[in-house]
Formats: sequence, structure tokens, C-alpha cells
Amino acid sequence: MSASKPPKEVNTTLALAQYLGLSRWTVSRALNGHPGVKAETVERVNEAMNALGFSPNALARGLRGGKTGVVGICFQTFGTPVFSKKVKALQKTLLERGYRAIIELIEDDAEAERQVVRHFQSLQVEGIIFVGGPHAENVSLVEELNRNSPLSIVAMDPFDEVALPRVRLDREWAMRESLEKLFALGHRRIALFGIREGIIYGAERVRALKDAAQGLGLVWGDDIVEFSDPSNAGMDYEGGRVLAENFLKDGSARTAIIAINDQVAIGAKGMLQESGKTIPGDISIVGFDNLDVAAHLHPTLASVDQRIGHTATQAVELLLEGMDSNGKRPDTRLAIEPHWVDGESIGPASRKGN
Repeated sequence: MSASKPPKEVNTTLALAQYLGLSRWTVSRALNGHPGVKAETVERVNEAMNALGFSPNALARGLRGGKTGVVGICFQTFGTPVFSKKVKALQKTLLERGYRAIIELIEDDAEAERQVVRHFQSLQVEGIIFVGGPHAENVSLVEELNRNSPLSIVAMDPFDEVALPRVRLDREWAMRESLEKLFALGHRRIALFGIREGIIYGAERVRALKDAAQGLGLVWGDDIVEFSDPSNAGMDYEGGRVLAENFLKDGSARTAIIAINDQVAIGAKGMLQESGKTIPGDISIVGFDNLDVAAHLHPTLASVDQRIGHTATQAVELLLEGMDSNGKRPDTRLAIEPHWVDGESIGPASRKGN
């Protein structure tokens, strides 16, 4: 159907729909990027918006008691490449379900997080996803908001315990799997790079490794030791190189390394190879996160995949469930089991060690 003569002003979605001869529902889905709308329809809507100078006002719809189609996402930190994957996965999943995302980063600042929450409320968002959060200082505030406001709130992989619908990665499984894989290859003297209590997700990793070590007959602090450098707390490539230097200076006969993430594993791998060590001939290395680069190394890196796409999907589904709950918010707690990724960086234990 051809467009009718434009009115003096098109300032609502309904007016735009009437002008185009489309239903308001179709125009709304086109504006929200819903995949079920034909490409030519989306093009017609966009061309009309440009020609008429129309911009949909989600806030105005919210103030009129309608749905804004907007979700706020609050990131605690953005320090590793895996967080960019989380942004992409959440945005893609929300868009597929007809929602737009507003993304904020607080860098572990409790006051900044409170301001972000107030900002989200002023924009009449329909829900909030906390990635890593909420901040420990704001847990009670956010829990109360979830109970007593129309907002649907979900925590995705929170750093702290929260009484919210949440999805978390089962890092305990990942640590047990990593240690048991190395043990099956004959490794009995193992170093941990960057894995320690007192860092993000550190306590659960250490707890799982201690339990697995005890079950395998390995002594914590002797067969398994932690390597960390207080002067270089970074969980990045350079941090991995620093830990590898300390590892070489230590001189103990250790045949395997479990790193806190792929960046540390890759940095350590480079330093060890430069020093003349072979991977995995002399030393086996396991990473965590399964970064894209891990498959392009020589040798390829054994790692653990967080299944970020699946985790994002589960978080969004919980959010939508909360929106449809009529105030009776589900206290759903989901644990996502990661995937082990085989790589060439692990092999049978060397008798030489480092």
C-alpha cells in the first residue's frame, strides 16, 4: 500500500503507521529491529522516518503507561576481552526479542551504579541486567527494587551472592575438569597462574581446586602452588609473562600450569617458549575463556569456553519471565556448565618439569 499524504506533523508511532498504511504493531516491530519483519517493510519505515524527520520516543511511551521496549545493562567492569563478547551476546539476544539495550559501565564504583539505576528508572526501562553486579554495597537496594518495583531485574554472573533471579557460570566444574585432565596425563606438580582468593571469582575457583586436589591425593601448597605477583595484578598478557618469569626462577619441577584466563596463559606461553621450553613437551598449559586467538596459536591453547551466547539467552529469558510475572518475581538460579576445549598445549607430563 502506498503512503498517504503526510499530516502536518508525524510525532507518534501511530501517526507514522497511519501514514504508511501499516499496523502500529508492524511499525513498532520494525522500529525495534524484530527479525520477523520483512526487510522491505523495515526499509519503508526507515525511509519515511528520514523523510518526515520522525524519531520514536521510548520515554514518552513509558510516561504514557506504555512499554518502552528498553532494557538497561549495567557492567561492573570491562577489563577482559570476554566482556565484549557478553555485550554483543546480550544486545543481540535482546534485539531478537524486540528490545533495545542501554549499556552502562561503572568500573566497580558503587555510587556510579546507584546513579545508573536511577537513570535507568528515569528512562522507564522495562528491566535491568547486572553483569557482574550489583555492587556489594548496593545488593540490598537492588533486591528491594526487584521486590517492590515494576522493574524486572536479573544478575548475570554476579561477583557476590544476591537474592535475585540469576545466571552464573559453573567455574567449579571448569577447575575440576582442568585439574583432572592434567592428572590423567600424569601431571602431579602443577602451578596456578593468577588463581587465588581475593580476586573476582577467585574463592570459588580455589575451593573447587582444593576439593579436586584432595580427591586426587594431591597436596595443596606442595603439589599445587599459586603463583601471583602483587606488583603486577593485571590478568593480561604482560601479567602472564611476569608470572612465567617467576615460575622459571622458582626452579621447582612443575610440569603444568592452570591460568586464570587465556590472556595470562598466552603471555606465559610466549615467555616460556622464548626461554627454550617446549609446550607441551616440557610444560602443559590450560587457559580459560576460549578467546578466538586461542585456536590460531602454535600449539593451540587448551581452554574452557564460557558459552556466553547461551548464558546471555538464559539471562534474557529470566528477564522476560520477570516482566510477565505480575509482580511475583521468580527466584530462579541457573548454573551454566562450561565446555572443555581440547588444545595442543597439554600433553603427557615431562620428567624434567621447569
